[in-house]
Amino acid sequence: MKILYLLFAVFFLVAQSTEVADRGIIGTSVCVSQGGVCLPFGCPLYTMRIGRCGLFWHCCKCPKKV
Repeated sequence: MKILYLLFAVFFLVAQSTEVADRGIIGTSVCVSQGGVCLPFGCPLYTMRIGRCGLFWHCCKCPKKV
């Protein structure tokens, strides 16, 4: 029965790592270092999406003004 918990943990870690690679999730720290902010469910008007922080979180950045 203890092996079942171990197998579940390994399966979860493998699934999590492939999900991050497939969906292009960059993470909060990378988003902030690029000058963006993580917002849920999409970017507001007059901002552009530069990546994803999580499943429903988008990394948004205001474009440079000339």
